[in-house]
Amino acid sequence: MKKNLVTATGKSIYIGQELGKGGEGTVYEVPASQNWVAKLYNEHHLPDAPKQSKLRFMAATADLDLLNYAAWPKETLHNTINGPVVGFLMPRVTGRTAIHMLYSPAHRKQVYPQAEWSFLLYVARNTAAAFASIHHHGHVIGDVNQGNVLVGNDSKVVLIDTDSYQINENGSTHLCKVGVAHFTAPELQGITSFDRTLKTPNHDNFGLALLIFHLLFGGRHPYSGVPLKLDAGEALEKDIGAFRYAYARDNKRRGFEPPPRSIPIGIVTQSIQEMFNLAFTESGVSGGRPTAQQWVAVLDSMRGQLIKCASSKMHIYPSHLEKCPWCELESRGVFYFLDITLSLTSTVTNGFNLGRAWAAIDAVLPPTAILIPNISSIAVTPTPLPPGIMKESIITFWRAVIVIITVGLLVLIPDAGFLVFGSLLVIWAIGGIGKDERERERTKRMTAIVAAQRVYDQIVSKVRQEASPGVFEKKKQDLAKLRDEYQQLPQREKNEIVNLSVTAEARQKQKYLERIFLDAATITGVGPTKKAALRSFGIETAADVTWQKVINIKGFGEVLTRAVVDWRKSHERRFKFNPQVAVTDSDKSQVRAKIATRRRALEAALNTGAAELQRMRVDIIGKSNKLSPGLQAATLKLAQAQADLKAF
Repeated sequence: MKKNLVTATGKSIYIGQELGKGGEGTVYEVPASQNWVAKLYNEHHLPDAPKQSKLRFMAATADLDLLNYAAWPKETLHNTINGPVVGFLMPRVTGRTAIHMLYSPAHRKQVYPQAEWSFLLYVARNTAAAFASIHHHGHVIGDVNQGNVLVGNDSKVVLIDTDSYQINENGSTHLCKVGVAHFTAPELQGITSFDRTLKTPNHDNFGLALLIFHLLFGGRHPYSGVPLKLDAGEALEKDIGAFRYAYARDNKRRGFEPPPRSIPIGIVTQSIQEMFNLAFTESGVSGGRPTAQQWVAVLDSMRGQLIKCASSKMHIYPSHLEKCPWCELESRGVFYFLDITLSLTSTVTNGFNLGRAWAAIDAVLPPTAILIPNISSIAVTPTPLPPGIMKESIITFWRAVIVIITVGLLVLIPDAGFLVFGSLLVIWAIGGIGKDERERERTKRMTAIVAAQRVYDQIVSKVRQEASPGVFEKKKQDLAKLRDEYQQLPQREKNEIVNLSVTAEARQKQKYLERIFLDAATITGVGPTKKAALRSFGIETAADVTWQKVINIKGFGEVLTRAVVDWRKSHERRFKFNPQVAVTDSDKSQVRAKIATRRRALEAALNTGAAELQRMRVDIIGKSNKLSPGLQAATLKLAQAQADLKAF
């Protein structure tokens, strides 16, 4: 490789050591400047005439905005003055990693252990700002993917691989001819080559929404979930093309529901939910997806509405939620953010006193239950029958009298057949008196009792759901369990530290497997889209792999599942236990930190327990007072309807 090159203006550039190598070129340091590096194309990927024109235009129009957000060509490089373009100078990007190292929970645990959700939200905002800059200049990224967006500890985002972008050169378009399937918009799925495909900012907006979704929802893919249709889940590209957005309002119709143990869509505001829905469904195809600038505005707005959970400084969430979503997930064994800095030895923290907290809880009196009236015990006067309508009992009585008289006459006068005939006529006549009116009255009273019963059942159900002291009692029982757990924390901490020696080998193996990432693995049949599907079900490292987890994912039959499990087993065989570090101070600190996190959560719950019980009590009493008149009225009406029917 030639060490001395020249820029388009004839300035000599000395090329230093190699910094990194890609598919089409290599990046070198420029000793004369710590702020710039040189990308030189490999011999088999030298730019053709159109690409040389593209690079010259990009360098000529580079401004501070582009150079701030992207590794944008600043100057073209040549072997000789006015010679062909062989590379270009671009800003040096240091201290940054690919964005998937942040949104992947497993990677984040290793690379960004202190990053909480508010940091991810800020990175999402900065990613949108970078896209907005590119679009403002009239260009299209084209090949949006998890590898060409870099982020650092300062949350700043830098876009790379800019020479592949679709560039608008004064009305002439240089196409972006590459793309990653699981970041490609639904309307472009199935296109085998992008050599002649004109991409638009709206296509970029799909990829941007996908990156933002990954950041806010733990790396899950919006088109991956639990399939509800036979043809769903076979291939991620097909699910994208079919708009099977698993978190949509009508996701069941689309064929997916979110994966188990995933972050609920409700963690973001309604306006952001609508933006995701627009980005990932048919509505966004015709230019309707949210723009990068719109994402900046709405994410900035939500950043101003964040609150912190009392149980952990890592639990930050939007204020529209009533409870901490991270605590809720942790209660189900799902940990997205862990406060590894906690170290706590005292059993009483921040002035918390268990006895005082429980005394306050115990002092809250339970609400009085609404007494459900006994219908049969209510005395009501039946509504009289309308004039001309005989009771059924009277008709029955006279029929019986006539039958008895007729039988007596037959005994006395055996040949009195005409009397039998006459009796039958009388019986028939008595039954027919006011028959139509009687049937109408019967129907009327039956209808009244059915209607009254329906209203009564509805209000009784409402009373039991909304005004039952059972809810209060259950809450108090739950608080009692938390009190008992709190009292047992010191012994639990001691037991777990003692148990570290027993579990040392298993823990070492677990940590070893947690550092082996699936996205870097070479597994036959498991490419980027299959890996994205695995990631959506929380499988990111060898430690996450089990037969049952993988086989339960649609599209992974026995062959692929065996391949993934065998990959894990191959790494398990390489593991060697080191008894010299069986139990480290770090291991003990992790136990203490875990117990401390739980202690804080319990203290927060017990501290607010009395206030929550009092609120529930007031709420139940208020609802009882509101529902009681209606219950009494419905009870009386049903008792009246029942009495009226009996009177008939």
